[in-house]
Amino acid sequence: MSAIATFRRLECGMADPAQPYDELAAHYDQIFEDWEASIARQSTVLADILDRECGDGRPIRVLDCACGIGTQSLGLAMKGFDVTGCDISIGAVQRARSEASKRGLSIPFSVANMVELSAIPKSSFDAVICIDNSLPHLQTDEDLLQAAQQAYGKLRPGGSFIGSIRDYDRLVVEKPTTQGPSFYSDNSSRRIVFQIWDWLDERRYRFHLYITRNTQSAWQTFYFTSTYRAVLRSELQRILEEAGFINIRWLSPSDSGFYQPIFIAHRNC
Repeated sequence: MSAIATFRRLECGMADPAQPYDELAAHYDQIFEDWEASIARQSTVLADILDRECGDGRPIRVLDCACGIGTQSLGLAMKGFDVTGCDISIGAVQRARSEASKRGLSIPFSVANMVELSAIPKSSFDAVICIDNSLPHLQTDEDLLQAAQQAYGKLRPGGSFIGSIRDYDRLVVEKPTTQGPSFYSDNSSRRIVFQIWDWLDERRYRFHLYITRNTQSAWQTFYFTSTYRAVLRSELQRILEEAGFINIRWLSPSDSGFYQPIFIAHRNC
């Protein structure tokens, strides 16, 4: 095995919290064994939920308020949903735009923070989605409440706020310290993806992501770190209620087929 050629360190928690995600955008798809398959699989689950919660025979208007490189937005747009996306990271938004263009999709992507969605000119969406553990980046109840209020303000009366987080009710008890490693092959290329979790206290943990891949001449390791706050379902439900949402319920992975617990909350009519 060749020596590691480079070691890229990107750390979230700097003056500009989006900067590490700008560079992570180039590597994010490598977290998945098959990103295209994940796009299709996630969009199928979300499309079923959106059709059930918001469908009335017309195209469903969706705001993906933490779109990243487009994992959910792209799949939903390919299924005929009217999707708008935004993310705090300009690098992620640029990658999402590029991926949409490759697929012949017209999706307006903007740079915007989920706690301040005024940069998105549209409103009256049928649904706002926030998928794949994006909300726990927010470190305080105040920030979570502001994000929930911003989502509420972008919805039409009766619209749905749909999001997913890790199963923190279980994880705060188990306190796992590693995830993986997972070994993937892409034709002649190989990847190793693994995570280390350093628990800083009972509710916060430092997340370390390593992606090691072989190139033609050597192995290259990419490293990213960020801090998450383990939010319990009851806590998030209380915050959603404070923001004005009603009829809040949770779908477990066994209920939805998605890999994380999903919440569904409605704006009051």
